[in-house]
Amino acid sequence: TLSSNARTGTFAAIGHIMVELGILLLVALGLGYLLREQGFQAVVGVLGGILLLIFGAFNLSRIEKITEPRPSAELKHHPIVGGVLFSTILNPSVFLWWTTIGVVMLMQAYLVAALAGVGFWLAGHFLADLSWFSLVSYSVAKGKWLIGTRSYKAILVACGCTLLGFGIIFIYKFAPLLV
Repeated sequence: TLSSNARTGTFAAIGHIMVELGILLLVALGLGYLLREQGFQAVVGVLGGILLLIFGAFNLSRIEKITEPRPSAELKHHPIVGGVLFSTILNPSVFLWWTTIGVVMLMQAYLVAALAGVGFWLAGHFLADLSWFSLVSYSVAKGKWLIGTRSYKAILVACGCTLLGFGIIFIYKFAPLLV
C-alpha cells in the first residue's frame, strides 16, 4: 500500500504509468474502441466495484487491531505490482478516464502541436502521476506519526466508508449495462 514508506508511491506510479503506456499502445493500434465498448466498461466497472467493496471492508475490519501507528511491515509484493494492479488495472475509473478525458486531451494536444504536443502532454501527465503518488505515499508514511492513533483510526474509517460508497456506486452504475 502507499502507506508502507515514503518511496512506495514513486514505484506505484511507475507501475501505473506502465499500464497507461499499454493503454496508449492499444489506442494507437486501433483497439481504442474496446475501451469505449459498453460491455467492456460494464465488466471493468462491476469488478472494480466489487474490489472496492472488498478493500473498504478490509480497511474497516482492521481498525480495532490498530493500537498505535507503527512502522510498516515489508510489502508482500513490489510497489510497482501494486501500481499495475490496484491503481490501474483493477481501478475502473482509469479506463473511463482514458476513454473520455484522456483521449480528448490527447487529441487536443495533437491538434495544437502534432506529435510534440502529445509528447509534452504525456510528459506532464506522467509527471503529475509521479508527483501525486509520491506525495500521497510520503504524507501517509510521515503523517500517521503526527496525528496519533485516534485520528489515524478515524481517517481509516472514513477511507473505508468512502471505498464502500464508491464500490456501491460503481456496481449500481455498471451492473445494468451487463444485460
